[in-house]
Amino acid sequence: MNDNLTKATVAPQADTTSTDLTSTAPSVAPATGIEGRNVNALEWLADRGIFVFTTVLILLAAVLVDGFASLDNITDVFTRAAPIGIVAVGMTFVVISANYLDLSVVAQVATAAVVLIGVSNETNIPVAMGLALLIALIYGLVNGVAVGVFKANAVIVTLSTTFIGLGLLRWASGGSIYFGPEDGPIRSFGTTEIGPFPLSMIALVVIAFALNFVLHRTTFGFMVKSFGSNPQATRLAGVNTAWIVIGAFTLSGLGAMIGGFVLAAFSNTAVSAMSDGFDFEALAAIIVGGTSVFGGRGSVLRTLLGVVFVSVLTNIMVLSGLGFGFQQMAIGALIVLAVSIDALARKAVSS
Repeated sequence: MNDNLTKATVAPQADTTSTDLTSTAPSVAPATGIEGRNVNALEWLADRGIFVFTTVLILLAAVLVDGFASLDNITDVFTRAAPIGIVAVGMTFVVISANYLDLSVVAQVATAAVVLIGVSNETNIPVAMGLALLIALIYGLVNGVAVGVFKANAVIVTLSTTFIGLGLLRWASGGSIYFGPEDGPIRSFGTTEIGPFPLSMIALVVIAFALNFVLHRTTFGFMVKSFGSNPQATRLAGVNTAWIVIGAFTLSGLGAMIGGFVLAAFSNTAVSAMSDGFDFEALAAIIVGGTSVFGGRGSVLRTLLGVVFVSVLTNIMVLSGLGFGFQQMAIGALIVLAVSIDALARKAVSS
């Protein structure tokens, strides 16, 4: 299959850590002079800027923001970042496949958390996790079939499944808040630390590296990037593109499920409204990390850095006494800026 894709001129990157903008652009003569420098700068900002920006932000915060560099605060930042980070690294596959985003993660995270605590209180944790896994697979299948087979708009489909999922969850739970046992394994996971590192942060890093391997070292990952770069050529190569889309949404669903587990463990509670805003916070991390919202280019590990950047920025605003409304505006502005840089970089390279 890979040989066929190569013949069809679908050219995802051989680089195992990132995707290069120029690999999906038409072959053109290198730009020179000021124009060439502008193109290179935009490419760098879109593809590599997150490394420098995250480092600079952390250093500035450590020097200028009181309390930021304390061990307790750093641990809290990563503990709170873990659920959204796990959701974001799973959703990265949907974005790279050129399906924009998976809005249904809001319902999926809340459902996984409620099922984990609510069902385990009545039965046991394996039964609860098994039911949550089944629900995640159903979400992935429904979203993937609607978008990949019936060619429906991904935003409309996942917005619809969000409302359906949240409606079902609120009907089934009655809007109740569920509490886990204080001495139970769920609470223990949320409070356990290995050295200075919370277990939830370790889980985020392990999952991110595992999914990065899937994206850059497997046939499925190759096809996701190929489809995102050039859907028509991928179809002409004989690839069943519907399965690519279904697979991407399934990975997103699994990430949302695990993110819901971690979120429930962090607070030892679960309620249907607990994941509001997870969709756009995850999207912000993905786009800031350099994954193109237009598909074909991205990296799970850069999404991980995007999560760190957004979490540190939010923490700085909290420590500075800025309200939630200001935080929302800042995240929104960050998304607009990152998408604009991505669009300018694509335009500059293609021209």
